[in-house]
Amino acid sequence: MNMSDVEPHFYPEPIHRVVEQAANIGNQARWLSNQGDYAGAERLQLRALDLKLSVVDEHDTVIAITRNALGELYLKMGRLADAEEQLKKAVSVRLGAGPAFDAAVSIENLGRVYEAKGDFAEARGVRLSHPENIMVCGNYNCPGETFDQSKLRPCSACKSVFYCGTTCQAKDWRASHKRFCKKHNQ
Repeated sequence: MNMSDVEPHFYPEPIHRVVEQAANIGNQARWLSNQGDYAGAERLQLRALDLKLSVVDEHDTVIAITRNALGELYLKMGRLADAEEQLKKAVSVRLGAGPAFDAAVSIENLGRVYEAKGDFAEARGVRLSHPENIMVCGNYNCPGETFDQSKLRPCSACKSVFYCGTTCQAKDWRASHKRFCKKHNQ
């Protein structure tokens, strides 16, 4: 679910320059996050958010991109309340505007927050909430595509995470789901 910070809008030149600068800062933040420098990544993501908010409305999809990235970062940092706050804002915008894939990604990320909190019912409910029945695979590193809900299979134990196949399920089990799955933790 790694999202590039490609901006789909065409803004007037002064606004475009600021949004592009913020996108570059967001890309630098993702690099820092991948290096394990979460504090540096947070600082840059917040800077990118401030820059974007200086030229576009809170409900613009470019703001949702940064809020999704902050939510993912806070999830990595274990700051679940902060992740939840950012991802709820991203979902709100992305459900109303932008590609269905973007909304599905933010919904999946929000589901991951509830999974990390141990609230499997809420994780399942959030993941099944896309109004077009579109989902992404629960394996964070699955290639970016959407699936109809009927094409994904839930974890046989907790039923709160959905996968496109057994390969993705096995990879996600090793990478993260094993820590949270209620069957494993009983």
